[in-house]
Amino acid sequence: MAVNWKPLAQSVLSGTAAAIYSPAAGKQGAVHSANAWNPTAAPVTVNVYLVPGAGTAGDATRVLQVAVPAGKSLPLTDILNLKIVNPAALFADGNGVTLTITGAEADAS
Repeated sequence: MAVNWKPLAQSVLSGTAAAIYSPAAGKQGAVHSANAWNPTAAPVTVNVYLVPGAGTAGDATRVLQVAVPAGKSLPLTDILNLKIVNPAALFADGNGVTLTITGAEADAS
């Protein structure tokens, strides 16, 4: 099984949940680091969701909710080692916050 270490996602989030990482067919991902940076002047709530194929982001798929203080960065340790197996995907929201996730992607067995 080939393992590739890589950035899984880096994006500025909006206020609406959107897909930020989805493994390719035959692949699975694992989160090894996650960081949220809030450059705004007010705290922002960040939500991360593990959404099954053809599912939607919501209370039933939320795996993390955290308030990121204004002008601060937070490690998101609660999602470390989270496994994302195709066709599942990671979704997130948090208006104006930059979310950076790194990890590994491997062949699904």
